[in-house]
Amino acid sequence: MDFHADIYELDNGRIQVALRGDAAGAAGFTDSEVFAKFVAQCQEYIENSRHAKNIMALLAEHNR
Repeated sequence: MDFHADIYELDNGRIQVALRGDAAGAAGFTDSEVFAKFVAQCQEYIENSRHAKNIMALLAEHNR
């Protein structure tokens, strides 16, 4: 996967994220607290996704 993110803070405190490569787009956050919440929710999504895949794999193995 080719992915790059530029993250920077503007003079007014807003956090900007520019995505390039396999992910594309941009997002703006009112401040670092909101950005941190976004990052935490991304991490939660990843963990839940892994957990769901592991459960499905275990169920498939059990049903064999």
